[in-house]
Amino acid sequence: MNILIVYTHPNPSSFNAAILKHVEQGLQKTSHSVTVLDLYKEQFNPVLTFNETKKRRDLVHEEETRKYRELVAEADYFIFIYPVWWWSMPAILKGFIDRVFVSGFAYKYEERMPKGLLTGKQAWVIHTLDSPLWYAALLYRSAEWIVMKKGILSFCRIHNIKRSVFQSVKSSKQEKREKWLQKIYEKAAKL
Repeated sequence: MNILIVYTHPNPSSFNAAILKHVEQGLQKTSHSVTVLDLYKEQFNPVLTFNETKKRRDLVHEEETRKYRELVAEADYFIFIYPVWWWSMPAILKGFIDRVFVSGFAYKYEERMPKGLLTGKQAWVIHTLDSPLWYAALLYRSAEWIVMKKGILSFCRIHNIKRSVFQSVKSSKQEKREKWLQKIYEKAAKL
């Protein structure tokens, strides 16, 4: 299986970086082919541009994002690792989705109805919160998860979407973090 990890955190000393490291170590126990796409290291430009000369419908042919579309097309399984900031994914990840998961590639319209084109693919979303999960669920109804799962992945017909969320990270103790990382390692090793 071809696995594409889309990693999004600017700090190489972050807990998200530790998650990435443990996912990679776990995947080494498998026979899968793994590609890590670190959007910050890539210095991915998240700014979506279209105007009178650069049409939105033509983004599927954009040369600047071609290599990313190829990575997405080749992947059987996606692992997204990112923090939740301002009730959502980091802007660079949203820009990646805006610019790479474009019409004619990730979805298309048949008459007026959208049809996802990324069939046969699966995903695992791993994200962190500084707040308690109940707070995110109660206050903003898990908007960060609904957008990723339904608004993006399911919309593009990616199925069997799993989620691992780590809450109250900012106030968590080292012992708890180590347990979380062991759990992530074990899940990755069983993929």
